Amino acid sequence: MRLPSSIILFLALVPVCYAQRFRFSPLTESLIQQREANPPASQEDRATRIKQLFTEAGCRHDRLSEQPLENPARTNIICRLPGKSKETIIVGANYSPDVLDNWSGASLLPSLFQSLTNRKRHHTFIFVAFADGRRDLAGAQFFAGQMNQSEVDQTDAMINLDALGFSPTKISSSASDKKLVESFFTVVYALRQMGSQVDLSKAVAVDSAPFASRQIPQITIHSLTPDAVADLHVPDVPEQPIVATTDANFAHIDAGFRSNLYYESYHLISGYLAYLDETLKPKHNKNK
Repeated sequence: MRLPSSIILFLALVPVCYAQRFRFSPLTESLIQQREANPPASQEDRATRIKQLFTEAGCRHDRLSEQPLENPARTNIICRLPGKSKETIIVGANYSPDVLDNWSGASLLPSLFQSLTNRKRHHTFIFVAFADGRRDLAGAQFFAGQMNQSEVDQTDAMINLDALGFSPTKISSSASDKKLVESFFTVVYALRQMGSQVDLSKAVAVDSAPFASRQIPQITIHSLTPDAVADLHVPDVPEQPIVATTDANFAHIDAGFRSNLYYESYHLISGYLAYLDETLKPKHNKNK
């Protein structure tokens, strides 16, 4: 069934007794699948491909930029969707080729950008493909470290995308902001999608961590099953965290990628971002 070009949802939120409306424009399933297919093998080629996808999605000129890391020599790819205010929502994913499941999140960023361009947003959205490595969060750490205090204060949320399409959409809620978790499940019910909680172990380093250390509310969205999470470890170096799965422990994931689940995650995340744009209060107003 073909989805309408624009979705308008009216949510009855019992805890606050009011209806909330949000809008986003879903892309076709074939386009989402096309953008995820055939990931480039090298870091440089992936960076080039992500820039190309952003350009195709309409993120061009001064909206699209690169942020070279000082060490190692990698580059974050950044797309900016200006909003009515300076209040910001960051959406990020790791595009390293060293971990087999990373491309599923990074290649989705241009499509999420495109889904939100149907109307002027309250928040400014910043989509970032992080230039991490297998055993580091270099891209996310550099981006978060370069934010000045004013930018930190204006950032209301950081949404981290990890492995997607391997099972119905999940969140790792143990270290996530409670309000972001509540909003996620509100949208799950509104869109009649599948969503659940599977916490990533402490052995898995996620790109939301550098933002959490700067007191930015964050959440990690993924699709890893409990079996896959249980397999995440670093052979012979148990104390060193990893970004995601190692090649040797990819069996639970590699055999399970399903394009229909990937599209469902895209659809759910698009609605989630649109909902957050309408409902998130600036950090300095949350306690008022």
